[in-house]
Amino acid sequence: MTPNEKDYMDRYIYQVIRRLPKAQRDEVRMELEELISDMYTDKGSMEEVLTELGDPAEFAKQYQSDQRYLIGPEYFDTYLWFVRVVFICTAIPILGISLINAIGEMPAVTSQSAAPVIIRAIVSGLTAGITDALLSCVTAFGAVTLTFAIMERKKIQLEMKKAEKWSVKSLSEEKKTAAFRWTPKFLEPVPDKKAMISRGDSIAGIVFIVIFSVLLIFAPNFFAAFFTEGETVTTVPVFNLEQWGIVLPAFILSLLIGLADEILRLIVGVYCSLVMISNIVCGVLQILLGIVVLKVLPIWNPNFALELEMALGDKADSGARFLTYWNADMVSNGLLTFIVAITLFEIGATIYKTLRYGVSIRNEKNLGA
Repeated sequence: MTPNEKDYMDRYIYQVIRRLPKAQRDEVRMELEELISDMYTDKGSMEEVLTELGDPAEFAKQYQSDQRYLIGPEYFDTYLWFVRVVFICTAIPILGISLINAIGEMPAVTSQSAAPVIIRAIVSGLTAGITDALLSCVTAFGAVTLTFAIMERKKIQLEMKKAEKWSVKSLSEEKKTAAFRWTPKFLEPVPDKKAMISRGDSIAGIVFIVIFSVLLIFAPNFFAAFFTEGETVTTVPVFNLEQWGIVLPAFILSLLIGLADEILRLIVGVYCSLVMISNIVCGVLQILLGIVVLKVLPIWNPNFALELEMALGDKADSGARFLTYWNADMVSNGLLTFIVAITLFEIGATIYKTLRYGVSIRNEKNLGA
């Protein structure tokens, strides 16, 4: 078996097992390797062997049940994992924020009444937190399920369109026989290791976006300067909470765009034209929304420096150096520069890896050879 024939065998096996649940893949891989090797020994031609086996998408159906899926085996393991991550990232911050808010709103207590008041505050915080967490998790579950279901349907529609396009062409040029309906030349290469998208990077991005969004929605006052004097805690919010209803939608929209891009990268798993286009479009939209949020909308507390100085009181001299550096425009410009630089770097890296190692690019070169 030549290296080229071995490559075609690996491609075929990959296209079959990627459509199966993870629990079946290793067993089916070994079975197919043995089957194809035996057939190759008899026939002496890998193209003839794979042509006889037929389209790997059809061949994979031998290992699948006849049930119809909302989310098929190809995506189901990723779907379950992603639902768990979203639930954890949504529920835990909401519960924590509810407890902190409940304890922070406790009235002044004496040593005799401290225990009952604290218990009531914790129970109240847990009750509100569990309610908010359940509602948020149900919403997140619906959104994630809908996203994966759409991907499942679109994938099927895409495969049907490809088959229809090929069959029309084949009918106009060749006789409609099994040999002409599918040949090994249609096999896409097994993705290069360098074309694989880091699952860890996608996970980190998704977790950060979800937690940051939860904090912005439920606890924007968390982003503040905190000062303690005895048992009194004073906070000076960084954001303009009076105008938060205007700022928050644009903020969340930008994060949702980034979340959609990370989800796509996680599910596709390899650099390809779709991932590259998504990254470029999402990156440009995030830069534009970043300009709107940081340069147009009233995001910063206009009295932050003054309130900070008042909170410091007699300690103002020790904080004077910090106060001299606080400037809303300077902070906005610095953050915007950082966002643009990081986004352009990520877009550039995605374009390079797609053009250098991307699945679609390699497949086009292979077909043209």
